[in-house]
Amino acid sequence: MVKKHLIIVFLCLNIYAFAQNGNISGYVMFDNNKPALGALIVLENTTIKKEISAGVSGAFSFKNIPFGEYTLNIYSLSAKGKTEKIYLNSKNKAINLVLELTHYQDLEQVTVNTKTAKKKIKEKGFAVSIIETKNIALQSVETNQLLDRTAGVRVRQSGGLGSHAHYNLNGMSGNSVKIFIDGIPIRNFGPSFSLNSIPPSLINRIEIYKGVVPAHLSDDAMGGAINIVLNKTTSNQLRASTSAGSFGTYKSDINGTYRNDKNGFTVRGSGFINYADNDYSVWGDQVAVQLSPGTPDVYIKAKRFHDRYRSQGIKAEIGYTNTDWADKLLFGALLSNMDKQIQTAATMEIVYGNRFSKQNTKMYNIDFAKSNIIKNLDASVFVSFSELNRKTIDTIATQYSWLGHPTSYYNDPDVWADGAEAGRPTLQRDIDQTLNSRGNLKYAFNPKNNLQFNHLLNTFTRDSKDPKLPAIENALKEERKYMKNIFSLSFENLAFNKKLRTTVFAKSYHMDRTSKIRTRTGNSSNSEIEIEENNIKSDDLGYGTALSYAITPKFSVFGSAEKAVRLPEAGEVFGNVAANVNASVNLSPERSKNYNIGISYNNFEIKNHTFGVTSNFFIRDTEDLIIQLPIGNDEEFFQNSNVGKIYTEGFDFELNYSYDKTLFVSANTSFFNARDYNVTYDVDGNPITPSYQRLPNTPYFTMNYNVRFDKENLIQKKSKISCYSNLLYVHEFFRHGNILGGAGKTIIPTQIALDTGFAYTFPKNTITLSFDVRNVLNRQLFDNYALQKPGRGFYGKLTYKIL
Repeated sequence: MVKKHLIIVFLCLNIYAFAQNGNISGYVMFDNNKPALGALIVLENTTIKKEISAGVSGAFSFKNIPFGEYTLNIYSLSAKGKTEKIYLNSKNKAINLVLELTHYQDLEQVTVNTKTAKKKIKEKGFAVSIIETKNIALQSVETNQLLDRTAGVRVRQSGGLGSHAHYNLNGMSGNSVKIFIDGIPIRNFGPSFSLNSIPPSLINRIEIYKGVVPAHLSDDAMGGAINIVLNKTTSNQLRASTSAGSFGTYKSDINGTYRNDKNGFTVRGSGFINYADNDYSVWGDQVAVQLSPGTPDVYIKAKRFHDRYRSQGIKAEIGYTNTDWADKLLFGALLSNMDKQIQTAATMEIVYGNRFSKQNTKMYNIDFAKSNIIKNLDASVFVSFSELNRKTIDTIATQYSWLGHPTSYYNDPDVWADGAEAGRPTLQRDIDQTLNSRGNLKYAFNPKNNLQFNHLLNTFTRDSKDPKLPAIENALKEERKYMKNIFSLSFENLAFNKKLRTTVFAKSYHMDRTSKIRTRTGNSSNSEIEIEENNIKSDDLGYGTALSYAITPKFSVFGSAEKAVRLPEAGEVFGNVAANVNASVNLSPERSKNYNIGISYNNFEIKNHTFGVTSNFFIRDTEDLIIQLPIGNDEEFFQNSNVGKIYTEGFDFELNYSYDKTLFVSANTSFFNARDYNVTYDVDGNPITPSYQRLPNTPYFTMNYNVRFDKENLIQKKSKISCYSNLLYVHEFFRHGNILGGAGKTIIPTQIALDTGFAYTFPKNTITLSFDVRNVLNRQLFDNYALQKPGRGFYGKLTYKIL
């Protein structure tokens, strides 16, 4: 498959060599012979429309344009508009334009209509939220915090910095929600390069698709997708930041870009370092100690003592951008590593004091894109290879309690019978190798109709070794292989004067996985080791549509529907020893029918007041939903299971208000009702949910309120201060199914989290200082199975713009 992608690139480059394309360039000047800085130049004909702004000298350039007749429309707030007809029939076409200056009173007659990337995405009919980071990138906040403030989104972390996070979109969670960086699945980048490792200052915007996902993202996202779009600046810049805060938290990052404007040679690089002790206090019905044998448990308030997290990473790209022959051709490399102490098992009832994991990732990639590689055809290819080395260390049998030291009576430490804290002693090393490729072709029949083809290939292999195992077990060679192929085809149409936008798509899903895993049979005293072999294949077809209709430029309705399929991920099937996740080799694909309908009314203005509202209603009809559940009497491990037939319906609502570009208020509410049609049982034979009861461990009602105040020149001239506050409400929800769990352990209580802070940018816009207080009320906050998150914390951040 990789060879096919490389052949496509080769053919496209050769076809392009014979294409009849040229360049249009020139200068826009005012009639007083001064350059028309910032003038908007629009180039269009029946098949192409491109926009560009004039530079400092009034220069502009359109590169690699097919031969033909075009119209140039030029707009400026300081001059009368102008239209020119030109015919391109040579490699380079030069044209100079002169605009007639106008008086101030004529300015109101000049209207320039252009659409932001945010508006273009929202017009496609998908239920999508957009987070633009321009005004919040300098705050001492993490990417997951920004997501958690969005309607219909719930970020569920199992602890402090470095803990695993699940993303819940309108009732769908886990791997049903796919995460992308610039359209590339994040699994390629390794665990240490997570969303929280990417500082908001590196992000241009975050696209959150709820339910139906556009075909160009290619992957098998069934419950939605989060696409992180990084900054693609072509200007030379270098920026660094460092932050420190409570619980021994330190974070630093640096990023920069260099581009040669003459030949397009481009270098981009970024790096980060994260560290946290995560020694915050925990308390509640799972934080108990036994002071002496046979005595009742005593509930205490304790500090986490074995949860240190460290990660580092660098990412670099080198190549060419915005040239005649390619929009981009970049060769990239990513190196990252992480080591983490492991404090608890699946819940806080079991405490570890010597178990930890280490891992490092290497990834290499090539990224190519070219618009109009031949007339009206855009092409892009991304290919990457990554290797993750992970080691789990658990060799000491000493038992620990929440007092922070080994449990002992009469100076004799207690030990676990199996020889280690989480079972048998282990020094297991996993080597995961992943090959990923994504190809995209987009053909525009005309400005109103285009056809797009996408292909994603993902292969995975794991080689595991554990020197702590007996030689007879190590002699039985294990094998884990996984491959998935996804093909998608979509067609987009604009009708009724571009008011109605319709997208229809189809996806073909193919999976082939093989495993040979050691298993034990019989009782522990007389058990035998044997290899269990599995080979599972699946072929599925999905399809859907998305529509939007602009009743007015500011008011639109949208809807989408699809039959979606989600293939089990390699990590769900093969497990992860470091994360206490057992293998589940017989997992079936998830299948769901998703429906969305909503309205959007934005930029409604009354004098200095601006309002916006978006509402989305949804239905999910899902079979074989994959859920990660704790297993065993002590709930020490996780295992993924298919849960019968889940029906979900709900809505999310978002209101935005701003006053005079100074005061900004947003409020959102999300509610859904997810219930199981049938009784579903976990691997131990216990019912997960009685018939038609709520899905366990799933918050279903949340509200979020955010206020921000921006003011320039308040303390110093040319300075800016931003003050902000965010309030999150999560209604109580069941930890287990209604009929499971002991008294006081079945419900995760209602949670209220208040964060506040400010950011101050000094004159010249080179230094920004920010300070945040998270969980101001010091409330007890939970997400996954009563795993408590940090209490009140104080964090400061310094950002310095070097270039």
